[in-house]
Amino acid sequence: MKLKAADVQAFQREGYLKVPYQVIEEEYLQRLRRSYDTVFNDYEVGEGLRNLSKTESKTEEAVETNDGEMWQVMGMWKRNEDFRQLVYHKPLLDIAESLIGGNIQLFQDQALYKPANIGGPIPWHQDNNYWHCQPADLVSIWIALDDTDEENGCMNVIPGSHVSGALEHSRAKAGDGNTSAILMTSQVDDSKAVPISLSMGYAMVHHCLTFHTTQPNYSRRDRRAMVIHYMPVGTRNGEGELLNNNDYPLLRGKTDS
Repeated sequence: MKLKAADVQAFQREGYLKVPYQVIEEEYLQRLRRSYDTVFNDYEVGEGLRNLSKTESKTEEAVETNDGEMWQVMGMWKRNEDFRQLVYHKPLLDIAESLIGGNIQLFQDQALYKPANIGGPIPWHQDNNYWHCQPADLVSIWIALDDTDEENGCMNVIPGSHVSGALEHSRAKAGDGNTSAILMTSQVDDSKAVPISLSMGYAMVHHCLTFHTTQPNYSRRDRRAMVIHYMPVGTRNGEGELLNNNDYPLLRGKTDS
């Protein structure tokens, strides 16, 4: 189901959209939740699992210093068949096609897990500040595998922030004051922030230049999320090199010849 014209216009104006319908049906959703837990239980820190909120080690230190735990696994589509199917999931590709056209490649995907009680924050940033893709037309579909709200670390965005282009970022600091080797951050007006609460199986989509953040999870509920980053065929990296199909698979449409 492609987005309605009014939804596309809202995305173009605001830089994000809370998708108005469920994108993952119940049976598949439960399968994804089980597979998600299996991946996180099987991987060790340094072998594809890292804590974006503090350090590279999963210890009680993260709890004691209130830095929290915000666990990331990249390339889920390579690790598990359920998540390989997800990047090709028709409702998601229909959303992407509505926004970036019919020739779609996968840039990357990632699982982002904020555990109950100790889930750490992610600072304000624009995704393309990390990627430096050109043209900056990528879209990210953020999928809730748990009910998400302000208590357990839902997505927050600054509406319209994508229209200003790429803005200056600096290295984020952990709770101990040390500069992060992983995360970037930028100054924004928090008063303009909009929280995006989602029921499990629902999604929001945002532009790669839209400022966004997620807050700590001090609730008693886990917050499991998947993010898939889609790009139009013809996207190049910061060095001007074409992102080819070998590393960035074609998901729909065709490559330019």
